[in-house]
Amino acid sequence: MILYSLGGINPGEKKTGPLMPVDEENEVSDHTLAYSPFDVSDANDTGPLGHTVGSFVRETKSYWLGRIWVVKLAGRELFIGPHWYCSILMLVFILGVGIFHCSTVASATSDPLQLLGGLTVTSLSLISFLRCAFSDPGVLLKSPEDQMPNESTTANQRACSVCQVIQPRGCQHCHFCQVCILGHDHHCPWMGKCIGQKNLCAFYTFLTVAFSSLGYIMISALSMPTS
Repeated sequence: MILYSLGGINPGEKKTGPLMPVDEENEVSDHTLAYSPFDVSDANDTGPLGHTVGSFVRETKSYWLGRIWVVKLAGRELFIGPHWYCSILMLVFILGVGIFHCSTVASATSDPLQLLGGLTVTSLSLISFLRCAFSDPGVLLKSPEDQMPNESTTANQRACSVCQVIQPRGCQHCHFCQVCILGHDHHCPWMGKCIGQKNLCAFYTFLTVAFSSLGYIMISALSMPTS
């Protein structure tokens, strides 16, 4: 309940949507899209600008998958979720704790190892956080072979009526991100989006590094000699 209330988004809100580039000529004010984001592998279908969907995605520097903004930067795709503002708060917290430690505990002890330790744990926490916050959670894309279930399909098949895609085992539709996530674990507003098959390892890596860093900072503060 806490995680969902932080997002400020109604889980029942329906925003169907498709794939549209972010540019001045095709501005979409409410992020409601006009072409299915799950048909990106269908080379025979055409997108809003007349491109085939595959080339359309490859040629644009940013596009939307549901409510997840995908930005291409230096040959990598950065996935920015709808709760990006919570990620900024977490980023400020990590930097704040690290700066506080380096400016108080490390400087008070006049021990260069304390300063080096503070910079190290802060950097590791920051890197592991950004790695998870910008990673693909495992958005399920529709392939050309996918067909919605009909009377001839088996009862074990489950389909998403919003994304129009067949969901494999462990896949769930997120009403916050408005996409289906492979290996869906939970929606984490602090990471801005869902935690799924492709970023679960990065998420637990961040938790391990972050709590270890926090423990180191607390121990350093408690062991600081009193004047």
